[in-house]
Amino acid sequence: MKKLCCTIVTTAALMGGGGIANAQHADHAGRSNTDTARPAQCLLPDAQPSLLCAEVPTSTFDAQGHLWVAWTQGEHVYVAKSNDGGVSISSSARVTVTPLPVEKNGENRPKVAAAPNGDLYVSFIAKGERKFTGVVYFSRSLDGGKTFSAPIPVSDEAVSSSQRFEALKVGQDGRIFMAWLDKRDLFTAQKTKTPYRGSAMYFAISDDRGASFHANVNGADHSCECCRVAMDIGPDDRPVIVWRHVFEPSIRDHAVMKLNADGSPGKVVRLSEDQWDLEGCPHHGPWISISESGVQHVTWFTDGKARQGIFYARSEDGGQTFSAPMTFGNADQQAGHPSVLAVGKRVFLTWKEFSGKHDELYVMTSPDGGRSWSSPLRVAATQDSSDHPFLLTDGQWLYASWATEIEGLRLFKVAPLGEGAR
Repeated sequence: MKKLCCTIVTTAALMGGGGIANAQHADHAGRSNTDTARPAQCLLPDAQPSLLCAEVPTSTFDAQGHLWVAWTQGEHVYVAKSNDGGVSISSSARVTVTPLPVEKNGENRPKVAAAPNGDLYVSFIAKGERKFTGVVYFSRSLDGGKTFSAPIPVSDEAVSSSQRFEALKVGQDGRIFMAWLDKRDLFTAQKTKTPYRGSAMYFAISDDRGASFHANVNGADHSCECCRVAMDIGPDDRPVIVWRHVFEPSIRDHAVMKLNADGSPGKVVRLSEDQWDLEGCPHHGPWISISESGVQHVTWFTDGKARQGIFYARSEDGGQTFSAPMTFGNADQQAGHPSVLAVGKRVFLTWKEFSGKHDELYVMTSPDGGRSWSSPLRVAATQDSSDHPFLLTDGQWLYASWATEIEGLRLFKVAPLGEGAR
């Protein structure tokens, strides 16, 4: 196994002459952001769009190795492209047409997905009129990110009730999949005073490059209302969705569903018997990555009776069963917000901890599909608040992406992906 490394890809020359920057986020330990570390120009009401002022940036690489970053700033969503891994920006565009009360936190952040043919798709949440509600918006670019279509609600209701915590993925066959947490059935039940646990996991599919979506589908009733949905697409072009479910009476453990070949809901599989009995909102969603061989790798956080902390498990039978949960990270340092990425036989984990003074970023790697693991490597630390970390690859390197209040968004080169990776 090749040793991990942690070379920082600096991004000081991005839009507007500034770095990729600041995540507006309150993490599970309860520490919240202030504006004390933000550049002065970002505090102006008429601040120009710049990655220097970015809130909750989300990054991805396309098939050609170009880096794309989506972020919020004020009441707008923007997307930028880099041809050199973030050293400079070659183009940028605004996605929103008019100002919107966009969500900007680790669990509710804008997403950008790149299709094999070069199309770009963006999703984000705008706050609804009622408290704890929202609207999922979708936009597309068919000209390589130069322009984006006017965002449209994904909900097929006449008036959107509430859709939040969405996931966005595009398959190798070009189909676009979106999944989210939806309260329409909860609100219907409330009108008739019928008991209803949580919200519901809904999804929708587009097979025309995002020009339209098929009817919204209720994948499963009784999801947790406030943890992000995770989704990935397997080598068979079928998506697998993971979400925190509310099992009777109020157990907030995770569920997994692989959609059927015809796009209908599959079987709901309980990921792990954690027994987290909670009448509240964890705000701590899962992550999934599916390898080229179809193995499902999942990470999550729980504070259940059976186990507490962050965990990893895998399924080698298409999601019918999962391995025993493997704990990682230091629970005494509030290890949280884990994510996972599988590349060939190699699997990578990243998460953050709080040392008492600093937020710290960690990475672990497995050379054999999740059966054995390296020791944790501390990649970086920050003295202020930080966003959720996640992993991405351009096919040559494995990167950890981490946005912090002081340093902004940084991409860390974690490991080379040579022939041995596959």
